[in-house]
Amino acid sequence: MAKNQGRRADDISADEIKEFWHDFCERKGVDAATRARGDAKIENDPEYWADQTMPKLLDAVAT
Repeated sequence: MAKNQGRRADDISADEIKEFWHDFCERKGVDAATRARGDAKIENDPEYWADQTMPKLLDAVAT
């Protein structure tokens, strides 16, 4: 608990968001190219994607 002291629940790093995204992709069978596009979106605006759902990110990068 002390490790997270002073950290808000919505204070999440881009790497943590990508970890969650990668887990989602694995569960849903998302291909590597789509996963990479999601990584780029997360890197570009991690604060935005920290507040969004993974299905929304998938919709944003699906082609």
